[in-house]
Amino acid sequence: MFPPSPLKAALLSSALLLLCTAPFPLHASNGNNLNDDNSNPRPDLVQEPISHLLLQQEQIAISSDDNPNCRCIPGDACWPSPSQWSRFNQTVSGRLIATVPLASVCYPEHDLYDETKCAQLRENWHLTATHYLDSASVMNQFFARGPDGGGCDAIVEATSFGQIGEEVGKDDNEKKQKNQEGKRCSIGSNVVYSVNASSSTDFSHTMAFAHRHNIRLVIRNTGHDYLGKSTGFGALALWTHHLKDITFFVDFDNTHEAEQQQKSVAAYKGKAARLGAGVQVSDAFAAAKAHGLVLHGGNCESVGVVGGYTQGGGHSVLSSALGLGADQVLEWEVVIPPSPATGHAEPRLVTATPFNEYADLYWALSGGGGGTFGAVVSVTVKAWEDFETAGATLMFGAAGLQDRGIFVKGVQAWLEALPGIVDLGAGAIWFLLKDVLAVSPVMAPGVKANELEQAFRPVMDKLDGLGIPYASSFTDFSSFHDAVAAMVAQQNVTDANMGGRLIPRSLVTEKKGAEKLTAALDAIVSADGIVSGISVNIERARKLSKAYPNSVNPLFESAIHIGVFGFPYNHLDFAANIYAQDKITNVFGAALEKLTPGGGAYLNEGDPHQPDWQTTFYGENYERLLAIKNKYDPEGLLYALTAVGSEQWVQKEDGRLCRA
Repeated sequence: MFPPSPLKAALLSSALLLLCTAPFPLHASNGNNLNDDNSNPRPDLVQEPISHLLLQQEQIAISSDDNPNCRCIPGDACWPSPSQWSRFNQTVSGRLIATVPLASVCYPEHDLYDETKCAQLRENWHLTATHYLDSASVMNQFFARGPDGGGCDAIVEATSFGQIGEEVGKDDNEKKQKNQEGKRCSIGSNVVYSVNASSSTDFSHTMAFAHRHNIRLVIRNTGHDYLGKSTGFGALALWTHHLKDITFFVDFDNTHEAEQQQKSVAAYKGKAARLGAGVQVSDAFAAAKAHGLVLHGGNCESVGVVGGYTQGGGHSVLSSALGLGADQVLEWEVVIPPSPATGHAEPRLVTATPFNEYADLYWALSGGGGGTFGAVVSVTVKAWEDFETAGATLMFGAAGLQDRGIFVKGVQAWLEALPGIVDLGAGAIWFLLKDVLAVSPVMAPGVKANELEQAFRPVMDKLDGLGIPYASSFTDFSSFHDAVAAMVAQQNVTDANMGGRLIPRSLVTEKKGAEKLTAALDAIVSADGIVSGISVNIERARKLSKAYPNSVNPLFESAIHIGVFGFPYNHLDFAANIYAQDKITNVFGAALEKLTPGGGAYLNEGDPHQPDWQTTFYGENYERLLAIKNKYDPEGLLYALTAVGSEQWVQKEDGRLCRA
């Protein structure tokens, strides 16, 4: 048995941590005046009157194409004038924010250039709060890059914002010297404006303005989204981050509603909580702990609960016991886009439940993807009495072994042991590098540590037989929150090129399948890629928790592992990211698809270039989801990459979003 070296621990903590989601002044802002997280200091950038920024934005002349089939972008005659933006700002009580890129302090040509502030920003660039406190910054920098190659990345001193591929083959010093000359900071594909929403009224005004002026609209909370759904070139963002209200209900009861509709779906009577659209996992956990309760949330505590996480499914170490995030939903409060052609000239605030007239919308929102069917103001979810929790970790590597093939056999032993672990009600997060497998955290609600250790016994016996040293731990915690405090470390930004695949249980329950899966995963890490994900038993949890029917890909129930794989984002060489993404799609992704024919992937942690994404991400639910999308948003005001209905649009080379 051995402890991880500092280097190995650093690699593991930074590697694909994918299992992670007051009145505003009349100012342009990079978000630095939003002091809801003082643990992440950032440069105090100068703020300018929004009227001045409005004039500056008008100078971003990209195109003069006023094609009515395309969204308007800055420089178009149809783009709102400064006076129109100013009037809109008054409508939303001064909450309009003109984007100033965070990293503008790092570019000598920019008015806000400040070497000291830049150094501070670079030091904090990897922290999630640096980005989620800002109204526009996204954590996946690939999607911040503009159609002309422009952007504003604090980390990159040497990146090329020019033609893809021109830097390949040069060492970092040459790149730095070449690109330091004439490099520029631009908004890129970050949103142009944001509305710091404080109520459903702000949602409605923002939707109406975007619809009236034919502007691309984005729903955004933290900017965590791995597929770039929380940003968009030339877009206006509805920023939900400060809607932090949490209300607990001791005796939520929808029996009357269920009886009126005479549906076969059972009513729910019990504890519940209503979460505002800006609530993050850390907020939800803290509030629940204070009430002796548990709310479902992901491993990355800075992720927003209500947006893409729950609307996209939402996995967790609790998923083998309680199900997915979408399985917790009792009702949605949502603003539906305007649709004059269907008699709804203005946005509508509705409540969608499994029993009312918006039951189809409830179903779609619960697993069909965020930022697609409407703008969610709040969600009401089940709350659970806190429970004892067993925690476990396991780590072993190839170091000291005569043959790396022995390590690979150890990896296969881990895969073969998964059914016994998740069937106990545990959720297991694990990471695989070329020469290390790290399993942490594993949590099993309502289970004792000795029971969890017995579930691990088959893999540990196999490791002993192979002569592979390992480190393991099994701990009893008096509450789930104690387990989280002890086992879940603060996670940094995951800036990665990635793909994903749902691994069916059947693949690890028979020898040949496990061998093939091990070989496929080993091929990825042998090419310096990273494999990660969470192993769960969703079918077990749904039966126990009596979840309402929802639109989560049905393949989740037969999956034992929600897998992700890929390569870290290369800040120094954009062409390397293009190469990595091609390899993810056409080599490693294709190999996993061949191994799991007819399979799927998690829509929140998938390949943005996924072939046949409709079937892969949504499964047999896609046609029904598309019909609901066309019912509630027939004009397609809400668009996101690989979201339901997005095939009806295409993003042109100049960044403009047009009907296909």
